[in-house]
Amino acid sequence: MTEKKAFSLPQPKKSRFTKKKVVLLAAILAAGLLAWRLVPPLLAKKDTAPSVRCTALAKTTLKDAVSVTGTVRSKDPANVYSTLTLPVAKVSVSVGDTVKKGDVLAVLDSSSLEKDIRQQEYTASYADKSAALALQKAKSDYENALSLYKQGLGADLTAARSSLEQARTALQTEKEAYGSAQYSYERGQISKLELNQQKAKLDQAQATCDSAEKSVASAQNASQQSLLAAKNAYEAAAAKTADKSAHAALDKLRSNLQDCVITAPRGGTVTAVGASVGSAPAGVLFKIEDPADLIVEAELKEADTAKANPGDPVVITTDATGDAKIAGRLLSIAPAANTKTEGTGNVTFPVKIRVSGRDPKLKIGMRAKANITLTEKKGVYAVPYESLADAKNGGDAVYAAKKDGDAYRVTAVPVTLGLQTDVLAEISGPGLKDGLPVVAGTDGVVPGAVIRPAVSGGGR
Repeated sequence: MTEKKAFSLPQPKKSRFTKKKVVLLAAILAAGLLAWRLVPPLLAKKDTAPSVRCTALAKTTLKDAVSVTGTVRSKDPANVYSTLTLPVAKVSVSVGDTVKKGDVLAVLDSSSLEKDIRQQEYTASYADKSAALALQKAKSDYENALSLYKQGLGADLTAARSSLEQARTALQTEKEAYGSAQYSYERGQISKLELNQQKAKLDQAQATCDSAEKSVASAQNASQQSLLAAKNAYEAAAAKTADKSAHAALDKLRSNLQDCVITAPRGGTVTAVGASVGSAPAGVLFKIEDPADLIVEAELKEADTAKANPGDPVVITTDATGDAKIAGRLLSIAPAANTKTEGTGNVTFPVKIRVSGRDPKLKIGMRAKANITLTEKKGVYAVPYESLADAKNGGDAVYAAKKDGDAYRVTAVPVTLGLQTDVLAEISGPGLKDGLPVVAGTDGVVPGAVIRPAVSGGGR
């Protein structure tokens, strides 16, 4: 019979931990437990707070501006015309040429005009001589008539006075004869018939004398009328010599001859030539503009005219000048709207902008964008409208990120609004200072919230 060995359970290994080691392990475990409880809240304060975009406040210049688009023009362009219909004989300039005032631009063919001038010179000379002779004769006739009138002379008047004198003598004779006949009749020396016959002779002599007196009066009146006629003729002849119509026509022809040489009315650059040799002038022959004296012609909306004023600063840009900002000033606003926009929903007023800056790339005819500054304030705080919020008192506020221990907490700062533009608003208030982080967009942000500000525009 086989002998069976006794079965026994395995014994545990002898522990390696001493009492000192046990105490140390317990301390480590306790520290680990404390760290496990403290670290998450700290991590929550530092790492789990949302990042919010903020802008550091800084003083700036705030401008309320309006942008218009227009065309670059010369301020005072000169269009050169001619009223003459003579053909062009010579054109002296081309587009792009620089001219001074008085420079010859073109010459017209004046050959036919010169012939007209010579003919008119003869006409004027003949008119002068004829008028002088007529005046001399009229003056002599008037002086003779005046002399005769003053002396009471003249063939008709002399004859009338002679006849009157004879008639008066005959009348006196007949009066004496009738008186003698009447005396004789009263004494019975002659008959009644003889007395009547003598009375008839007296009456006839009286009638003849009356007629002679009327003839003298008529002759005197005729003499006066002759004097007046001579005077009128003399004055008419004098007026004829003062008539310079023939000379005026000659002067006009001579002026036209001078106008055959077409000159520049001002200095500048020739920007258009409409004259051609052999053709009669029609329309604008030349256009002269000063490329250094420019304006921008544009249209301003009705609502902006109340805020814009001549003298407002302007910044001008074009595609050709790139990023260059060319200075200008608002020169004028038309008193009446553009007729093409009247009665529409987009009424505009023509404006002119004086270009005060210089850029050789800026040329006449270019399309330009002009930014007109309506109002400007320097040294103010300004934020976008997205940074504004309602204050508790019903006013306006901005949300600022203020330090709260190791964290940043959102705080509402009351502000007063000032100048407002399309995108920015001026703010002021005792709680504002340079570098203050202001929340860029208040949507979803509430006062008291802990945030991590992502500051731009100057840093924290």
